[in-house]
Amino acid sequence: MNPELIYRLQFLSSLTEGPNGQPLFILTDIETPQNEPPRYRSRLATWDQGLRLLTQGEAKNPLWKGQAIYFLRKVEKAQQLFRLPLTGGEPEQITQLKAGVEGYKVSPDGSKIALLTRGDYQAPKPDEPRVYEDWPVKFDARGALPTQPREVWLLEGGQPRKLLGWPVDIEEVVWNSASDGLYLVAPGSKQEHWNDIQRAYWLDLEGRVAELFGGVGPISGLEPTPDGGLAYLAHAYEHGGGTEARLYHRALNGEIRLLAQGSFLNTVNSDMRMGSGVQTPRVGPDGNLYAVVTEAGGARLLEVTPQGECSYLTEAHESILGYAFCGDELYTLSETSVHGARLVKNGEVLFDPNAETLTGLAQPQPVSYTAPEGHQVPGWVLMPEGEGPHPLILYIHGGPHTAFGHALMLQLQLFRAAGFAVAYANPRGSTGYGQEFAALEARWGEVDEADLLGFLERVLEAFPVDPNRVGVAGGSYGGYMTNWLTARHPDRFRAAVTDRSICNWFSFFGASDIGPRFTWLELGATPWERPEVLWQKSPLSLVHQVRTPTLVVHSEQDHRCPIDQGETWYTLLLQKGVPTRFFRVPEEGHELSRGGRPDRRVARLKAYLEWWNTHLK
Repeated sequence: MNPELIYRLQFLSSLTEGPNGQPLFILTDIETPQNEPPRYRSRLATWDQGLRLLTQGEAKNPLWKGQAIYFLRKVEKAQQLFRLPLTGGEPEQITQLKAGVEGYKVSPDGSKIALLTRGDYQAPKPDEPRVYEDWPVKFDARGALPTQPREVWLLEGGQPRKLLGWPVDIEEVVWNSASDGLYLVAPGSKQEHWNDIQRAYWLDLEGRVAELFGGVGPISGLEPTPDGGLAYLAHAYEHGGGTEARLYHRALNGEIRLLAQGSFLNTVNSDMRMGSGVQTPRVGPDGNLYAVVTEAGGARLLEVTPQGECSYLTEAHESILGYAFCGDELYTLSETSVHGARLVKNGEVLFDPNAETLTGLAQPQPVSYTAPEGHQVPGWVLMPEGEGPHPLILYIHGGPHTAFGHALMLQLQLFRAAGFAVAYANPRGSTGYGQEFAALEARWGEVDEADLLGFLERVLEAFPVDPNRVGVAGGSYGGYMTNWLTARHPDRFRAAVTDRSICNWFSFFGASDIGPRFTWLELGATPWERPEVLWQKSPLSLVHQVRTPTLVVHSEQDHRCPIDQGETWYTLLLQKGVPTRFFRVPEEGHELSRGGRPDRRVARLKAYLEWWNTHLK
């Protein structure tokens, strides 16, 4: 088992209902053409007693309606909407907007399509200046942002027309059941956009807008209900960035009821995904609501009645990447600790695209640490072959408001196959263990550090691992904690890999695509308000204590944790004489480990393994 395994992987995503009660989904594999870099290929597929590909060309975001299947495909540099007739023939391109289509919704009666687009806006050429009066000016995986906000256009009978412009991006639209109007989500002002605050609106087909509710926090997952109401997810940042979402129902008369609360959506870490699927609330054939909720290391499908009675439909040992009702049958994309997404019907696995590729993976062994405060810190250990004692890697997830659990982390399996034990846990700040557990609220580097180090000691006691050969690694928030732990405990770790990390909150505040909002929500501080907190929480303030040999991994186009964070950490360690190496990746962003170009993902994993072999073996 080696990193080149990546080239043989396949991925399932975008599960949705298809014609004749069959599922539609996207199958992504990796092409390796001669004299060209490897690339991902995403095609539209269905399952009809076996896999059947419906396109050979690119397809994304499929939707079946009436006598056609719709999907998005890139034409030159912009995504356009295509229609594939069920009667056969080639897909037909039905939009030619210069800015492309970023999202679409077909009306229930099939007569109209709402488009999220920037119309005929054309971005400046790469060598031309850009002028901004809003924020952010860039975004990870997208680069420099367009100055034209995202609008709602209507496609009806041929040519699309602009239905609604807005001062900032419109985030989401959904049709009402009568096909005579749209619900939409958008910030009410630029300031609300900066702070990730949204409002819900009603939009009629003449372009008239009426505000419904909102203005206190994020809103997402709009879903009209059979009684004429609207279901949605929202909260008001009561616990900062770690606030759990709530599922609400708004009746026609404006009455709002809370139906459920939890870590909605699949926030379980995995490097075995290309794309996602429906996870937000949807009305099922029985009239109940369904949504994916992360709980205790798994992402489960929750059923919610109109009265707010909740029950899970899927098992605790799996994670749901997407779901769809095809006729009356429930289909899911289901992940486990040793499987990427598989197509499952009512609990029966129909299709595993990696059944012959991913064989012999080790089942993680659960282990839990009981903290002095009484809470459990759940985690897992992957043990290599042989008696040991083995070198151990403590691997820390990103977020911090995500989780490890019942979804495959292939890179950890690769570390194990190379002879390293791997321990990974869900410290406080992780999702799926209740609101109190998820809310760090400015305690970065405090309660999470205590949980991680306590968990590490528990692993050292319970497994045949070498306490003198312990490494630490992680990406994003996990990179921050790697920097923090090696600075705070300079003699604890033999080696470290800090990946797309944060070391300096001041520069992160100004340079990250989420900097001001994220920093305030997580630390309650800005460079002018409680600036001492930003310095105290910056690993940079303690860098003089670091002695751990450290590999710094960072992508040049990372706009989430900009590359100056890695550059700064590397330069200071090098100047201090700490053994260090900089693995710097061009043209990639924050998602290198999960969605970067395949050969660059392979090179990254090789760099990790070389570092561990040099400093931990």
